[in-house]
Amino acid sequence: MIPATFYCDVDGFETEITDFHPERKDAQFIICLHGFGGSSQTFRRLAPVMPEPFRMWSISLPWHGNTQSEKTSMQLESYTHGLAKMLEEKEIGHVFIIAHSFGARIAAMFALLYPDRTNQLCIIAPGGYYPPEDFMFRFLGSFPMRRLIRKDIFLRPFVSFLIPGLPDEKREQTTRALRHISWSFPQISLKARGELNRLRGYTGKTLLILGEKDRLLRASYAPKIARYYTDCAVEIIKGAGHLPMVTHPKQIRDLVLKYRPESSS
Repeated sequence: MIPATFYCDVDGFETEITDFHPERKDAQFIICLHGFGGSSQTFRRLAPVMPEPFRMWSISLPWHGNTQSEKTSMQLESYTHGLAKMLEEKEIGHVFIIAHSFGARIAAMFALLYPDRTNQLCIIAPGGYYPPEDFMFRFLGSFPMRRLIRKDIFLRPFVSFLIPGLPDEKREQTTRALRHISWSFPQISLKARGELNRLRGYTGKTLLILGEKDRLLRASYAPKIARYYTDCAVEIIKGAGHLPMVTHPKQIRDLVLKYRPESSS
């Protein structure tokens, strides 16, 4: 079946959503949230290997993919409420969330605000826990950097340094995303908002996956992330870097099935 793409309002963002399994009418929904510089297509290699019980919806986050808005910043809590409202309007009650990097900030907030609607949380190389990541957003969002990053002449080379080899169109989009996300600090920071120590309020299952060779979030940092959750399993994928759902989709699938709650079987 060919994936279907549609658009919904999420907190004032005209949001691109890819339904990878539109034919699976009665399956359990998986909501996929990509990382910085990604899009709803980030999880396209995971979709074909996910078994019949699951139906994947992948969301292009603000300023990514084909998601559009006149808004210049976002708030983590407000966006999460908007996501929950959209799912409710689509008559989707309970969800399994798979989130990567920056998207894991939203996933954590969703589990905290809507624990009864979160069947399980799978966070892959999650953002918001490793201090240098927030340092970058804090620096770029500070005054006078806020004015400086309005100009692509500064920000574009910075993006090229962060993510070498990006095609021109992708680099332009990523530059725009970095600008607006930086302007959103501290409202997109779990730590600055004081949310990290509240995450233990989510008592459901959490699966933390890191790549053995991830240079952005070292696998050795896993225990420091896991401590914020009440029930957290940790898995390190050998040979994987920062994008294991792209390079090792079958291993991600196997781990999802291994830790799937019995109640959702």
